[in-house]
Amino acid sequence: MLDPYLYLFFHVLSHALLGAVIAYCFLPRDTWKNLMICLCSGALCGIIPDIFGDRSVAPWSHSVLFTPFLVLGIAYLTKLFYKKTSFKLIWGSSILSVLFGHLFLDYMGHDLPAFYPLSDKLYIMEAITLGDPWIWFPLIIGLGLSVFLRNKPKLPVITSILFILVYLVFRIISKEIIEHKIQVQHPVPEKSYIIVEPDSHYEFPLDPRKWLEFRFRVISPHFSKGGDAGILGEKSDKLFWYDFYPVAFEINLSRGKYVPINLQDSKVVISVTKEWKEAGSNFIQGKYDGNLLTYKETTNGQWEEVIPQ
Repeated sequence: MLDPYLYLFFHVLSHALLGAVIAYCFLPRDTWKNLMICLCSGALCGIIPDIFGDRSVAPWSHSVLFTPFLVLGIAYLTKLFYKKTSFKLIWGSSILSVLFGHLFLDYMGHDLPAFYPLSDKLYIMEAITLGDPWIWFPLIIGLGLSVFLRNKPKLPVITSILFILVYLVFRIISKEIIEHKIQVQHPVPEKSYIIVEPDSHYEFPLDPRKWLEFRFRVISPHFSKGGDAGILGEKSDKLFWYDFYPVAFEINLSRGKYVPINLQDSKVVISVTKEWKEAGSNFIQGKYDGNLLTYKETTNGQWEEVIPQ
């Protein structure tokens, strides 16, 4: 596994690199001095939202509404070095470095208060884990080629950006495919929510192929189950766990994701071993505290224990 601090480094590096390559596409780079100013300005824009604070502490720093004002200082400092370049171009490039180099990447990885303070809604795609090598490695290759080739062409940088866009589209499509498979393979007899997220969350594998895999959860007031999904759902038929709650949990939206909340402080969680339908009723059987228990769904959506005769 990758060290968490090293993972954090790659997380920040992804933002900085994407901000830098966007600046590379717009700002002068005719001399080594201008090239360094261009890359440093873009990289700083790529990480500046986190400099002002975490999105949960300073949500305004991760809002698209504040982005133009967030980069004014960086754009002004950059203009001091680029005497012949218009401030509008520098400012616009800085805004794009924040929007795509940081906010868009954050949205693809975790929740984002995109329109704070007009809305407290958190937007999330969760198709990648930030620090994903499939993001930062192509950017390093593209930027390295563009910088060290004689005429400093844009093509390698643009190619790396296009690769990342294609990769992100692939991840979104993969999520959709997996969600459809889960819906078919693991239905529950009540309203449920399917959560598909990268399998690399909080684990940070060294093998870059592992970062391509997803895992899934299905949650509802009485059920929770999940497992690995693979890249396109090839592993989704097997469950790692399957729990049943005789006393219903409440499903709340927290930081852009649905989570079960145990409001009645019930301690009973059944590890499901069998489920079936009989005479139009759903039955669940599983183990709790070493005992095998059976529950039957009643007409009002509640569940009652079946006492052996």
